[in-house]
Amino acid sequence: MECWHANSNGFYSHFDPTGTQGEFNLRGAVRTGADGKYEFRTLMPVGYGCPPQGATQQLLNELARHGDRPAHVHFFVTSDQHRKLTTQFNIEGDPLIWDDFAYATREELIPPVVEKTGGVALGLKADTYKDIEFNVTLTPLVQGKDNQIVHRLRTASA
Repeated sequence: MECWHANSNGFYSHFDPTGTQGEFNLRGAVRTGADGKYEFRTLMPVGYGCPPQGATQQLLNELARHGDRPAHVHFFVTSDQHRKLTTQFNIEGDPLIWDDFAYATREELIPPVVEKTGGVALGLKADTYKDIEFNVTLTPLVQGKDNQIVHRLRTASA
């Protein structure tokens, strides 16, 4: 599974106008165990908005809509015997969770955020962190094929 999210300033590494992030910052690939379980650690993402002068925000202005998204983490999940899944989970408690301009919120995509205390780090104090459990269910291929893959030209030919 591939996962990625924006940094604490609301920028994805590939689109950060400040140039302060590495090329694949906060992006990664995680293999599941034989039982399908996975785990990774990252920073807690924040929400973000479309660039104020960008074409998307200009269109949204014409539609009287804001261009803000709640905090979320994206996933591409693949398996040889299953359909590819593109999904995300939203961060519980974000004020925009039910007002996402991309309309990408459902109850099943809001796992609880649980604050936990771990072991003692370097003998100093207990570490506090937030834990999110997000279960993914893949659907099998149909007659050996992923019938959800769309084959279309995605860019103009030169």
